[in-house]
Amino acid sequence: MKKILLTLALASAVCGAQAAPIDSFSAALGESTRPHGENTPDVLRLSVTKDWDTRWFETSTGYLTGYWEFAMGAFKPQDTTAFDVDVVPMFRYQFNVGANWCKPFVELGVGVAYLSEHKVTDDHDLTSHAQFSDRIGAGCGFDAGRQEVGINFHHFSNGGLDKPNPGIDFLLMRYAYHFE
Repeated sequence: MKKILLTLALASAVCGAQAAPIDSFSAALGESTRPHGENTPDVLRLSVTKDWDTRWFETSTGYLTGYWEFAMGAFKPQDTTAFDVDVVPMFRYQFNVGANWCKPFVELGVGVAYLSEHKVTDDHDLTSHAQFSDRIGAGCGFDAGRQEVGINFHHFSNGGLDKPNPGIDFLLMRYAYHFE
């Protein structure tokens, strides 16, 4: 029953996001870096974003900006597929320097997530479905800012609200397309 409700929630989120004004769509692929070994999950993440359309601390080097990321993902711990849904405010430092074909950026954010499974391997129990979703990444925008590629480190943790708190980490390659 939980999986059916989660699937309906994911479908509603995607349909709602399509009806709302969104600025970009991204897909990311990767693997878990913790836990690791034979049970390393394969990861797929899809997200939509809404830019804040604000620039802070603008200089000739670059500026700070941000966006809301509404994401869902799937990873395969052992014999089952686990799903997550998360909302993360992302802060990005966009550099003005770089080649015409590559505008570099760094970004980070901390948000909230819900995981369908908290036991990701036999010996790795996150202890709760509610998690914090932490991200840090870097990348390059190209095609006049319409596309970007990047690498992200993603961490789920219950933030010490429950014991134990082993967390789970992913290393992801990400592609995003920005709508005009």
